[in-house]
Amino acid sequence: MNEEDIIKLLKKSKLFANLPDQFFQENAHFFHPITLKRQEGINDGLILKYFHIIAKGACIMRLTDPNTGKSIAPCLLREGEGFDLLCTIDDHESWAEYVSLEESLLLRIHNEYIRHWLESYPQVSANALHMLVDLIKQLEEFSESVVFYDVKTRLAKLILRLALKEKKRLDSNIVDIPLHLTHETLAEMVGSVRSVVTTSLQALKKEGLILDQRAHLIVQDLEKLKERFATLLP
Repeated sequence: MNEEDIIKLLKKSKLFANLPDQFFQENAHFFHPITLKRQEGINDGLILKYFHIIAKGACIMRLTDPNTGKSIAPCLLREGEGFDLLCTIDDHESWAEYVSLEESLLLRIHNEYIRHWLESYPQVSANALHMLVDLIKQLEEFSESVVFYDVKTRLAKLILRLALKEKKRLDSNIVDIPLHLTHETLAEMVGSVRSVVTTSLQALKKEGLILDQRAHLIVQDLEKLKERFATLLP
C-alpha cells in the first residue's frame, strides 16, 4: 500500500475529518497498514503504544473478567472509527481487547503522534471529542439495555440499530447486515450467554422478523421490526 492509498483511507476517518490536504501529505508515512484475521484481537500491550484506525472491516470492544472468563462487547466500531483514545490520551490501562469480526484492515500509528496532533490541531481535538461522545453513548445504551430489558428485547434493539445503519444505503424492507455475527458474539454484545441468545434468535425468526444462518443476519421485515422496537432506541 502506497502513501496515496493511505491518504484516501485517512480522509475517511473520523479523527482526521475536515483537515487540509497538507496534513495528510506530511503525515501519511507515519501510518502502517496491518491486517487482522477474523476474531484476531489487539490487547492492552499494543493499545498503550499505538492508535488504530479501522480502514476496512469492523471490530468489537471486548471486556473479559479475568476471574470468570465471561466477556461483554459493549461497543462496535466500524470503518472510519478508531481505538483506543483513552489509552492514547493518558496511558489509561484497560481490560479492553479490540477483536475483528471479519478480516479487517487497520492503520496503526504511535500514540505520541496522536497526542501531538491533539495539541496542535483544534480540528483533531474536536473530532476526538465527538468520537468519545459516540463511545459514551454506546456504553450508556449498553448499560441501560442490560438493566431494563430482557435478552430478546436487547437483541432485537441491537439488530434493529444495525439494520437501520445499513438501511441508509439500501431501499428495501429486507436488510442484509454485512457482519459476521456468531451467537457467541451477539451474546457478548447484549450482555448475555450464547444459549439464551440462540433461543431469542429463534423466537425472532418464528415471528418472521429475521433470518439467521451461519453467523449471517438478515432482517426480513424492517418495518415490522421498527414497529415493535424502534421506540426503545435513543
